Amino acid sequence: MNKSELIRLSIAQIGFVLTYNILTMNFQSYFVKTAFAGDPFANTLAFTVVTIAFGVGALIYLVAGWLSDKTVTRWGKRYPYLLFSIFGAIAFILLGLNFYPISMYLLLILLACLATIYTVTYRLSYTSYWSLYMDLTKPEDRVKSAITFNLFGLIGVAIALIIPIPPEIVEPTSYSYFNITLIAGLVYIAAILFVFFFGPKENVEEIRKQHALKTEQPSLLSSITGTLKDENFRRYAISAFFASIFYYMAMFILKPFIEWKTEGRTPPIQIDFMFILIMLLPVALIIFYFCNWASKRWGKRTMYKRGTLVGFIAFPVLTLLAVQGDSISLVIQLIILITVMLSVVVIMLSYQNAILMDITPKGKEATYSAVFFFITVIPIPIASAIAGPVLDIFTFDVVGFWIGQDFAYVILILIMSLALFVSFLFLRRVRYQEVV
Repeated sequence: MNKSELIRLSIAQIGFVLTYNILTMNFQSYFVKTAFAGDPFANTLAFTVVTIAFGVGALIYLVAGWLSDKTVTRWGKRYPYLLFSIFGAIAFILLGLNFYPISMYLLLILLACLATIYTVTYRLSYTSYWSLYMDLTKPEDRVKSAITFNLFGLIGVAIALIIPIPPEIVEPTSYSYFNITLIAGLVYIAAILFVFFFGPKENVEEIRKQHALKTEQPSLLSSITGTLKDENFRRYAISAFFASIFYYMAMFILKPFIEWKTEGRTPPIQIDFMFILIMLLPVALIIFYFCNWASKRWGKRTMYKRGTLVGFIAFPVLTLLAVQGDSISLVIQLIILITVMLSVVVIMLSYQNAILMDITPKGKEATYSAVFFFITVIPIPIASAIAGPVLDIFTFDVVGFWIGQDFAYVILILIMSLALFVSFLFLRRVRYQEVV
């Protein structure tokens, strides 16, 4: 791909990441304050919606890659699957309606079904979408391609972060999120359709020739087991599994943690989340640039290992920043903690998929991607199943040092740190000839 084609292809990433992060970061707070308001386990119920949706959605990855690699149409083998996102966008939009009059547990089922439709169609589309990058990117351009991919995703993350959840909802019936989900859903559809019509095209004739040369298509099961027999891939996938536990736990707790440390403390600190975001977005851009430069100097795998090791060492120390302090001190603590967390996340985003490109055999892009994505999204329901109960249960003071939910966040941060260390151990055993 040339630069123009890479940019046009990356447009869809805004829609993918925007809706994905609204669901993972904002909807828990929204459901707690509306659908499950008043229930003593409101956090657990809200996270259960995500656990169900992402658990079912993860299984679709195993089918999505196999289907994409077998598909031959007039539009190619990847592009037709992008259109499934339209159905997912409709389900996502409906999640914003306030169904408060419905029984709470019927509401849990309804919300879980809508979220599952979104995640299932998302997986079908996203596997083929990422496979386009693998199909069209030259080996020497893999880090650049992955960073461009994630920079556009960063736009979606930034928009999702600044979308407000009103801190005070006097009556759960008084607020609807529909205006947010409608706009985000339409952006999602528009971004997908833009790439479908204006993105770089697949070489359909070449696809048909390659398909004709394959006398026998492997079954779904043999395709998956064949992928997992690749020992190098298996080690890397396990490493990515534990790194993803850190990543998704960070996504789940970041916004609630800042709300707790500012609005939830006594006396409250009226700090705009946008203030922290504006300060940290330039930091993220600098780290992305540094990752591109560092990969050429030391290699992707080396930098990825260093990033996981820094996170493992830094996060236990940073749990001390969960203590109370005056307003200025607390804001400085929050910025330090989030900067370190953001640095590790950016390193993961810069190298994780680029390394996947390096270890994937030609002709198996979607199959390897699908199995890899399946393994790396299983941590979503795991992280949500852990985060909800921990935030509901550990709300007591500990020796007057960690106050209220401080202790719950300390536990979650320590789990994230341990996950990074296990990821580092498996990453050390990955061996391949890197393109530098």
